Amino acid sequence: MFGTTQRTRGTAHKARSAKTREWCQAGVNRTKSIARLYARNEDGSLIIFGLFTFVIIMVLTGIGVDIARHETLRTELQGTADRAVLAAANSSSTDDATAVVEDYFEKAGLSSYLSTVDVESAGSGSSVTVTVDASFSTYFLHFAGLDTLELNTYSTAEQGMTELEVALVLDVSGSMGNDDKLTNLATAGAEFAETVFDNSEEDSATISVIPYATQVNVGSIIASQFSLEDSHDSSYCFNFTEDDFSSNTVDLITDDDPESYVQTANFDPWYYNDTYVYADAELSMVVCNPDENNQVLPFSTTYTEVSDKIAGLTDDGNTSIDVGVKWGMTFLDPSFQDVTTELIAQGEIDASNAGRPVEYSDTALKVMVVMTDGTHTSQFYIPDEYRSGESDIYIDADTDRVSFAADYEECTTTTSTSSGRRGRTTSTTTCEDVDGYYAPYDEEYYDAPYGGWDDVRLLDWSEVWDRYTIKSHAYMRYDESGDSDDYYDWIDYTYAYVDDDDKDDRLSDACDAAKAEGIIIFTIGFEAPDDAEEILEDCASSSSHYIDVDGLDVTDAFAAIATKITELRLVE
Repeated sequence: MFGTTQRTRGTAHKARSAKTREWCQAGVNRTKSIARLYARNEDGSLIIFGLFTFVIIMVLTGIGVDIARHETLRTELQGTADRAVLAAANSSSTDDATAVVEDYFEKAGLSSYLSTVDVESAGSGSSVTVTVDASFSTYFLHFAGLDTLELNTYSTAEQGMTELEVALVLDVSGSMGNDDKLTNLATAGAEFAETVFDNSEEDSATISVIPYATQVNVGSIIASQFSLEDSHDSSYCFNFTEDDFSSNTVDLITDDDPESYVQTANFDPWYYNDTYVYADAELSMVVCNPDENNQVLPFSTTYTEVSDKIAGLTDDGNTSIDVGVKWGMTFLDPSFQDVTTELIAQGEIDASNAGRPVEYSDTALKVMVVMTDGTHTSQFYIPDEYRSGESDIYIDADTDRVSFAADYEECTTTTSTSSGRRGRTTSTTTCEDVDGYYAPYDEEYYDAPYGGWDDVRLLDWSEVWDRYTIKSHAYMRYDESGDSDDYYDWIDYTYAYVDDDDKDDRLSDACDAAKAEGIIIFTIGFEAPDDAEEILEDCASSSSHYIDVDGLDVTDAFAAIATKITELRLVE
């Protein structure tokens, strides 16, 4: 029995061992299957990538926080410094300038950043300079090796500007006649003048008003101080060349070798008139507006004079901001002093203006305010060969009628009858070219100029443009020949223009020349199109010196500028 039992247990043990091996193998197989399953699963990699991305974003956000803290403190310090120096430099303040600055920083909670306060005399007032230094620990930038951020800034204000000279360069082009723009400008200009003169010592401030459209009419007295080509007395504008816009100066007739400027011809490039039919027909609109209301007002010292001038402005013509700025900076340049002397001698301006424009200096503030409601448009002029000298047009003194030489075809018809009972009548027409004279008045040809040779003379080209617009003259030529090419050819012959792109470049040169001499330029876009913003910002002393306004807001713009230039000058 015993032996039998042992064998049975041995058999059972072997069976259990085999079963155990099967279970173990099955476990190993399941483990391998699970391992292979996880090896193929990619979900875990996204979690890891997300964790890295989160860390990176947190670091970058933290760096942004450090930079924002730096910029916030810088802005707060700069604003406090600017306000402090303006208050400290105020000549009406009896408080110690240093104490005023310290008080501003203490109330702002920024005393720990105030470094130095320097006070110096400037003209009849003072100059105050504040320097600030700041340092603070970073939160996240120290991971990049920056444990602290430093900032340094300063601000300087001066009071004691002994002289203030202002040039108001105002757009009076045709579009200014819309939507009460001129009315609103008159209100703005009056308040500007009132602020300037009320806040300035007597005889220490002047305002020159320079209205511009296609051109700037400076008046007969100023024009007489220049050597002019083809001068006339219909109006007083100049055709500047491209190089003229790179300088504030002008060449007066008093120089040893004065440069000659070309005076703008009196002509109308826009409209038609019937001068060749009706002797008393007038030009509709000329390039240089002869209206005295739109002539410049030089060196005024009174509110009434400036406000009346701006209130009397009329709209007319294209837009030449560049020409307006050229004259504006000229009225601020010391090279113009001889013109001032003549204006005083002629009784045109007050004797207190002797020596103006004053020399450029730290105690003389020169400001140009440029206003426009648009962008540049073409500036027209007459080519040299048609500006002066005899034309080919005759005028009869008795009738004031004109005629000009013209070939025409003269035809003669002869009739003949053949002999015989049934004689036939035939007509023959013979034509030949004949030299004659065409009279637009009655559209007839004559053997001599209209009115005969005794009382006729050739018109000078300047007289032609006093009678005819460019288009009417060209149409008169077409009327004679019947060839439309004659109309367009004469248009091309007799006028040319400077286009808007070239004028943009000229304006940029003029503004750069003015700013190089320290002239402060404010520009105002008065309901101007988007295209105007670029050229006006470029012209201004800085982007903050450009103002975009609508309607009555123009009054606020001029008022803000007037207040700024008559209060303290924040110089740095």
